Amino acid sequence: VPFEVKPGLLQLAVQGTSGSWVAPLNVKEAAPAIFVDADGTPVLQDAASQLVIDAGTPLQPGARVQVLATGLGKVTPEWPTNTPAPVDSPPSVVAPVTAFLDGSPIQVISATLAPTLIGNYLVELQIPAFVNRGASELRIVVNGEESNRVKLYLEPGRSEEHTSELQSLRH
Repeated sequence: VPFEVKPGLLQLAVQGTSGSWVAPLNVKEAAPAIFVDADGTPVLQDAASQLVIDAGTPLQPGARVQVLATGLGKVTPEWPTNTPAPVDSPPSVVAPVTAFLDGSPIQVISATLAPTLIGNYLVELQIPAFVNRGASELRIVVNGEESNRVKLYLEPGRSEEHTSELQSLRH
């Protein structure tokens, strides 16, 4: 739905060869969704290397990941509908974006339009320094609207950065 459409109840009309169909459409300020591939794996990339993370690559504690999403709403500065986002300084999401891993909040570093894409967003997240091994559930929330819930696969333990911090505190 274009950014210019005001939230509220609209009438969606579809015209086809066998006639027309009209249905109510409730447009919200945000309707977040995390993109998944054909296997249901979320579309993620490592924030530092830009390498795609798949189901066979578990996330490490302390990793920064970018999640490909849609439906996060307006951005600033305003950006024209149907125009790819710029590579340099892509517009930021106006509404607060929160993220949860197994129901616990995790840090959202940024939420912007995805560079070179139309109508897609990149949400950069910080995986906690301590995580349990195996599958975890990720969701994002914008304006009280929840995204789909996706599975992330995590390695156990502590991040190298956190281990270094602990060692420096001991000395």
